Amino acid sequence: MKAYKAGALRSALSSAWGAVVYDLIAKYRELSALGDAAAAAFLQKWDNATATGDVKKLLELEAGIITDATATTQVLNRIAGVHLERLHYDRHLCAHPAYSAEAELFEPSPELVRLHLVNAIDLVLSQEPLVGKAIFELFDGDVQSPGFPSAHVRILDYVEQRYLSRVRPQNIKNFGIIVAKSLLKGVPPHWDSLRKKIASSLVAIRDRAPNSWPDISATIVRLINNIEPESRPRAIAFIAAFTDFWEPLEVPTKTALQETVDNIDVDRFEDYQILGAVNLPALRESLLLLIDHLSIGQLAAAVAMEPLDELWPRAVDEYEKSRSYRGSESNFRDLIAPFAGRLANDQHDRLLDAVIKNGENWDAADTPALLLGLLRNTNNADYPTHDVRDRLYQLLYKMHRRQHYQDLLELLQTDGWTFPPPQQQDDEDQ
Repeated sequence: MKAYKAGALRSALSSAWGAVVYDLIAKYRELSALGDAAAAAFLQKWDNATATGDVKKLLELEAGIITDATATTQVLNRIAGVHLERLHYDRHLCAHPAYSAEAELFEPSPELVRLHLVNAIDLVLSQEPLVGKAIFELFDGDVQSPGFPSAHVRILDYVEQRYLSRVRPQNIKNFGIIVAKSLLKGVPPHWDSLRKKIASSLVAIRDRAPNSWPDISATIVRLINNIEPESRPRAIAFIAAFTDFWEPLEVPTKTALQETVDNIDVDRFEDYQILGAVNLPALRESLLLLIDHLSIGQLAAAVAMEPLDELWPRAVDEYEKSRSYRGSESNFRDLIAPFAGRLANDQHDRLLDAVIKNGENWDAADTPALLLGLLRNTNNADYPTHDVRDRLYQLLYKMHRRQHYQDLLELLQTDGWTFPPPQQQDDEDQ
């Protein structure tokens, strides 16, 4: 700017190019620290040439840095690359003894210099070092690491801050499509065991990058409409998590997905994420029927995957029918405990009734502790009603089991419930 104001236009234009190259190298160093392999590879060549004084190599790297930043690291977009290559060309005319046919020294106009200065500032100097296609390599390693969050809410913040805020807008679309393809088609295969984290990452893209989502969602609809038959169960599981994609689908696609659910072989059924689509009216009846026919082992696996409200009636019914003390305790841990913190009053009432009605349940050694652990993860407002508590107390009093349930009874008194007067026992009971 000083050279421009002093009228040294060739010097101003040459300095602008130097500033661009210097700034791109600085950006590469930041990206390399973030794990961008392409930026690190370029810097390795640059630093080696600098250390050995290899001027020819440095000039070669300088000449190709715009191409590298556009095509390899994608620090620059294609249009920016075109403008900056023009700066590079005009810099040659200014810095080298280049003459026109009339043997006149090249003199850039003030307007041309201002254009290049504006481009240098707007396209490079004022921009943060945003990740290009390297985002996929970074995410791939990160999502498999123990440092990637597990909780859904934390994943939303993490993906936004670590990726979306550092990625060029044109790359967010590609990022979202790759994440969606992983859920729909199981690629890459090693992401399959991370489906919950991948799904939460796609939610982050949807909620934290809303400007990119319309293009991403349109591509996802096309993917589902053209999905291979063997991937239809995955599509159903995907729609279970992202229900808004059901309505835009073509009618033949909806038919194929409905038939896929209707024709599930319950004996071989293992893709329990499909059950999440029970909230879709078009699939609800078939999925409820499927839930009714699950074996206890399948039911336990489905509850472990996602304790859906629709699984609760089967779960508590199976627990009520426990046939041994150890079987009761196992059923509680597998079928009931995963619902901790999710149950309302009426569901807790149903659970206590299941305890009361079966001696294998109320007399099992671990039942008091299991119930206590479940209710400690519950708000007072969702505790069982006083009526069912009264019935439990009467049973424990009658069977001389109050001492075993002492901690649970004390917890149930914290919202104002008091022990009812003991019922009279008839002679047969005594």
